[in-house]
Amino acid sequence: MAGSQSSNVDVDGGKKVETHRRPWLKPVKGAVDRKVLAGWEQAADRDSLHTRGARALSPTARQLTPGVTVVLAGAGDRFADTLDGIARQTVDTGLVEVVVVLTDGAGRAAVHDLGAARPALAVRVVTVAGAGLNRAFSLGVAAASRQYVTLVEAGDRLSPNYLEALLAGAGDGVVAAASVVADGEAVDSAADLAVGRLVSTALADRLFRTGVVDEVDGVFWLAAAVHGPAELTTAADAVYHRTAVPARPGTGDFRTEITERLATVVRLERLHADSGSAVGELVTQAVARQAERMGDYLAQHPDQHPEVVKELDRFPVFELPHGLVNRGMPRGLVVAYAFSPYADASAIVMAKRVRNMGGVADVVYNAMDRMRTKDQTVRRISGPFIADEAPVATPTYFSHWGSMEKFVEAGMAEIHKWEAEKGRYEWIYSRAHFAASHLLAAVYKLANPEVRWTAEFSDPLSKDMLDEERGTPVEDGPVLETLRNGAKALGLPIPESSNCFVWCEELTYVLADELIFTNPNQLEYMMSYCSDEKVAATARSKAVVSAHPTLPRDFYSMVDFDYPMSEGLIHLAYFGVFYATRGMDDVLAAVANAPEELRRKLRIHVFTTKPAELDRRAAELGIADCIQVGPYVRFLEFLNLTTKFDCLIVNDAFTADYQPLNPYLPSKWSDYKGSGTSVWGLTEAGSPLNGQKQLAYNSPVGDVEAAGKVLEQLVRDKLAERSSRSA
Repeated sequence: MAGSQSSNVDVDGGKKVETHRRPWLKPVKGAVDRKVLAGWEQAADRDSLHTRGARALSPTARQLTPGVTVVLAGAGDRFADTLDGIARQTVDTGLVEVVVVLTDGAGRAAVHDLGAARPALAVRVVTVAGAGLNRAFSLGVAAASRQYVTLVEAGDRLSPNYLEALLAGAGDGVVAAASVVADGEAVDSAADLAVGRLVSTALADRLFRTGVVDEVDGVFWLAAAVHGPAELTTAADAVYHRTAVPARPGTGDFRTEITERLATVVRLERLHADSGSAVGELVTQAVARQAERMGDYLAQHPDQHPEVVKELDRFPVFELPHGLVNRGMPRGLVVAYAFSPYADASAIVMAKRVRNMGGVADVVYNAMDRMRTKDQTVRRISGPFIADEAPVATPTYFSHWGSMEKFVEAGMAEIHKWEAEKGRYEWIYSRAHFAASHLLAAVYKLANPEVRWTAEFSDPLSKDMLDEERGTPVEDGPVLETLRNGAKALGLPIPESSNCFVWCEELTYVLADELIFTNPNQLEYMMSYCSDEKVAATARSKAVVSAHPTLPRDFYSMVDFDYPMSEGLIHLAYFGVFYATRGMDDVLAAVANAPEELRRKLRIHVFTTKPAELDRRAAELGIADCIQVGPYVRFLEFLNLTTKFDCLIVNDAFTADYQPLNPYLPSKWSDYKGSGTSVWGLTEAGSPLNGQKQLAYNSPVGDVEAAGKVLEQLVRDKLAERSSRSA
C-alpha cells in the first residue's frame, strides 16, 4: 500500500524466516539457560504474525498507544463502503488504527485505495485464508496496538461520529455500546452481536489468553462485563448500521442453529456463574435468545427433535429455558405433584419417565419449596421434553384432601390457559406417589373423554408397609362433586370408602386408558385389596408392568464429583436412609464379625442425610474406622459417584411380617443398573429386587452370616480383578 503506514502480514507464512529477529529459530551451541529462554520469549512477543499467529502481537506484551483499533473483517468485495465510512469519521485520524483481516484476497484492492487516498490513516492487513468471521475478529483483536478496540464487519456502515462517541464514553472498566440498526430498525438482541461495541484492548486480550472466551461473539462483550469487570454503557448518538440481511428464523443448518448455539450457551452459563445480578440478567437474556433461535429451527424441523435431544445431552448445559426450544412442538400433558427441579425421588423418577416417553409435554406440578430443596441439575433429565410448566403454589401435603382439592383446582386453571392458546391435549400422563396427581388427571379425563390417559402407581397408596389402611377422608366440595357426578354419568362404580387414597386408586383403575405398575408384586398386591372385583378385573386388563427407567450412560459423567478414596482398599457405598434395625445394619454387623485382616481391606461409605444413628451404631460395633459418612449429593453427582466404587449396596424394604409378598422395588436400583458397578442386594425372598439377574451379590435381608460370606467373596473378587488388570 504505497504511501500509507501499512504492512502486509500473512499468518499462514510464506515469507523468509529472519533468524536475527527470531533467535529461537537459530541453531544454538551449548546449553540454553532460563535467561536465554526469557530473552527469546520477549523477542517472540515483539515478533510479527509470520510464525506464531496474531497473538504474538499481544497488547499485554508492549505499550499500547492512545486511541482505537478498528478491526475490520470479512470476505468478498464488501469492504469499499465500510472503509470509506471509517475514513470519514469525525475523530482525530491520529487516534485511529485500522486492522483489516482478510479471509480471502477480494478486499485487497479496497484497502489499497484507502491507503492511497488517506495516507495519514494507519492501516495494517492480516490475511488468514478460510477463517470464519469470529476467528478473523479474534486475530484482529490480538493484532491491535491502540488502547481500545472495536469490531466492524465488512459491508456494514458507521455513523460519522461513531468512533468519537464511543471513545468519549470509553474507560478501562467500560464496555461502550452503540445503537445497532438493521433495515432501519433497532436490533433488540444487539448484545448477541460481535459488532457495535468498544472495549479496552488489554481486557480483550486477557479474556482470550486466559481462556475465558475463544471467539469474538456476543459472549465476548458479556465476558468483558463480568471479568473486567466492566460497566455496560450506551453512546446513544453512535449508530452501527447492519447491512447483512439476517437469515429467516429456523432456516440455518443443524450445526449452526443447534450445535453452535449450544456451545455458546455453555460459555454463557460459565459467565453466569461469575456474574453479579445486573450483568447476570443480561446473560440470562442472551441464553434465552439462543434458545429462541433453536426453537425456530425445531419448529421448522420437528422430526429432528430426537437428534436435538442427543446433541443437548453432549453439552454441559443446565440453565437452558427448554420451553423456548420446544415451544413449536406438538405436546401432551404431564401431571406430577412432585417434579424436577425438586430433590425428591418421585420427582426424579417422573422426570425419567418423561424422557423415556420421548414426546414433548406441558407439565403441572406442586411448588414444594416448603418441604423439598431444589436441584436445578435434574432439569437435564426431562428438560428437553418440556414446553410450558406450571408449579402451582398450593399447600404441600401427602395425605390431606383439602390440599389435593386446591391442587386440582389450581392445576385445571393453568391447563385451561394453555388450552385456550394451543388447543386440547391428545394424551396425558400422571404419576402417583402423591395421590393429587391422579385426581387432577381424572378431572381432566372426565372433561375430555377422548384424551388418552396413562397413570402410573409408584407404590400402593391406600395400604402402608404394615398392610394397614392409610389416608384421610374425602370432603364435600367441587372436586369431589365432579368426580362423583362424572363417574355416575359414565355408569362407573363409585368407591364406597371415604378414604381419599381409595378414591384415587379405584377411580384411576376405571378411568385411565393404561395403568403402569413398577413390578408384578405391586400389581398383585394392589389388586388383592381392591374393594370391587369388577374394578380389579378392569385394572388388570389395562395394566402394564414397567420398572423405573435407567438413564443413558452419558448422565453418569455429566457432573464429575471429586470424592477422595484411599488407595488399596475395597470401597463399598450405600446411598439412602440408614436404619439400625434392618438392611444396611447387616453389612455393619458382618464387618464387625469379619477377621481383622479382612476389615483392614474394607471401607464402607454411607451417604445419608442423618448420619448420627450410623455413627452411634458403628461405634457400638467397634468399626468406626471402617465407616466413612459421605456428604449430601445432588442427583447427577450421585450418578457419577456410583461409577467410582467397587460395589454398591441396595436393600429391600422389610415386609415379610406384614404382607404376603413384597410389592416394593427400590427406585435406586434403576440408577445402580446404569452405573457399570457391581451391586450387592440385601433382599427378601420373592421380592422384585431379589429377582433381578443383574445383582452381582445377593444375601437375605437380616442374615448377618450370609452378609459376611458375601463380604469375603466380594473382597476376593475385587482383589482378583485388580491383579488381572495390573498384569
